[in-house]
Amino acid sequence: MNGIIVTAVLTGISCLVGFFIPELSYSFACYKCRRKGYPGPIRIPGLQWKTVSLIFTAGITGLSRLLLPFDQAIFTILICYIAAFGICVDRLIRIIANEMLWVILAAGLIYRIHSGGLIGLMGSAGAMALVIAIFGLTMIFTYVRKGTAGVGMGDVKLAMIIAITVGFPGVFYFLTGMACVIGFYCVAGIKYGFLVRESTFPMCGHIMAGFLIALLWPYISITIL
Repeated sequence: MNGIIVTAVLTGISCLVGFFIPELSYSFACYKCRRKGYPGPIRIPGLQWKTVSLIFTAGITGLSRLLLPFDQAIFTILICYIAAFGICVDRLIRIIANEMLWVILAAGLIYRIHSGGLIGLMGSAGAMALVIAIFGLTMIFTYVRKGTAGVGMGDVKLAMIIAITVGFPGVFYFLTGMACVIGFYCVAGIKYGFLVRESTFPMCGHIMAGFLIALLWPYISITIL
């Protein structure tokens, strides 16, 4: 009974947080634009953004409470809030804010040490090296094909921090999950016409989706599969 009550309370909080995240993201995007002297966002998040954000945060919260130990569930819920915030900012002004990266790094280091001890950081170093290699090769390939790197440094830094957080073997879940999400997005984009050869798209959502998959998949495979 206590578990049900805690889950209901956390899900209710996530609904509230998720509903207001797009507004917070818009305010933050305006702040970043003012600081850099850029024009502000051309879009203002409406009810559709708020609804999607609410469903996303509530869904991840319920799934986390169902599958994960309490401490890992709380961490995953925090990451889903950050993911919703980062995705909104990325769609508004196409940046992955350094402030968000610092928050994830601090939380990720605490999580890594808590779950794997100091020895777990050795796995984090290897995971980060793997991510650097893969993203580096991707940038080289894209540059040869299109003349641009195709992957921003914000994307690379975010992926590196996630690698530090999930370590081994979590980095493989992260990379596989991210690749699957990107693949699904590309197939849908080609089928429905919103993605063409010269298209670019914000990467924050795909990277953060891979992050959440890395946190949830080991427990999904044990509990459900």
